[in-house]
Amino acid sequence: MNFKTLTTAAVFAVLAVATPAMADIDTTGTGEDTDNITEFGSVNTATYGQLFTPTAGSTGLASFSMFLRGRAGGEGTLDLRGYLATWDGLKAGTLLYSSDTRTMNAAGDLQQFVFTPADLISVSDGQQYVAFLSVSDLGVQPQSTFGMPFGPDSIPGAFVFRNNGTDFGDLFANAWQQGFADFDDVHFTADFIGAVPEPASWALMIGGFGLVGAAMRRQRVAATA
Repeated sequence: MNFKTLTTAAVFAVLAVATPAMADIDTTGTGEDTDNITEFGSVNTATYGQLFTPTAGSTGLASFSMFLRGRAGGEGTLDLRGYLATWDGLKAGTLLYSSDTRTMNAAGDLQQFVFTPADLISVSDGQQYVAFLSVSDLGVQPQSTFGMPFGPDSIPGAFVFRNNGTDFGDLFANAWQQGFADFDDVHFTADFIGAVPEPASWALMIGGFGLVGAAMRRQRVAATA
């Protein structure tokens, strides 16, 4: 093995150790776009959500997204926020994330709402969570409702909702509706980060960098000889 091959192999070894594993969810790529669930928005059906469980090995949630499209009623734009909370089997438990205010377009064209917390959200294997859109913490808005695209059952979890109007606290006090009309998973994505390297892995990574440096120095010496 020449020095160039050795250097390349060492770089890949270091990257393999240094880069946490990604394990993502994407229900939009199932190959089937069934229809829209309606009507989300103001004035009453204020909250639509998706239950999910982090994929194996995930320790942190980096971002997630939900979608709306197709005007169902009313007119004008709609202000909303994205949220993430633990799920206790019936309702939202601990609120983990709340976004800034976003606005759904008045035309009802497909819109993806991407939420990227400033800090990685710690998640646990086996714990169920709920990601949701809601207008309930924004006060009364003119009537404006839209659909949420959904597809076949593709992940452990389900579509959930709550007719909670402008009562945001209701989401943490009362059971949400589940299994409504056999709807499966709404379109939803989540990007996770795997476990950070253990101390032994850090030592291996540092050793790998040393190997790369040594190989590069030898290449320079050989080139000038």
